[in-house]
Amino acid sequence: MRIYDEENPLTDGDDDEMSGYTVIEENSIYKLFRTEEPGETVATPIPDNEQTVIICEPSVSRISDGDELSLVFDGDNCAIKNGAKKVGSLKPAYVKKLKTERGGALFRVFYKLTTPPMVRIVFGEGAQVPITDAE
Repeated sequence: MRIYDEENPLTDGDDDEMSGYTVIEENSIYKLFRTEEPGETVATPIPDNEQTVIICEPSVSRISDGDELSLVFDGDNCAIKNGAKKVGSLKPAYVKKLKTERGGALFRVFYKLTTPPMVRIVFGEGAQVPITDAE
C-alpha cells in the first residue's frame, strides 16, 4: 500500500486516479507490518519472568503505580498487601496454578495502575512462592 501527497495534481490524460502523485514511503503506516530485519525485533513478547494479574476485590486508594506489594499465601488463597493494608486478592485457581508452575521460585510484586487494577509479578528475586501442598 502506498501513501500519496497532492504535489502533482492529476492531468486530463491520466488513467489512474493516483497517477501524478508523489509516493512517500517513509510515512506509510504499512511499514509497521514489514518483515523483521536480521537482529531486529518488531514486537517483543512478554518475558517469561513476568506475569500481570488482575486484582480481585481491589481496595487500591493511596497506592501509586509501581509501588511494591506483598503476597500472603494461605492454602489456595492469596492476599495482596501494602504493608498491613489488604489491597485485594488473587483468584484461588490462579494461586493453584502459580504454586504448581512456579513453586519454590522467588518473586516480587508491583502495583500496576490500570483499569481494572492489576499487579505485575516479577520472578527471580524476593520472597518464595510456596510449593504445592502434597495431597
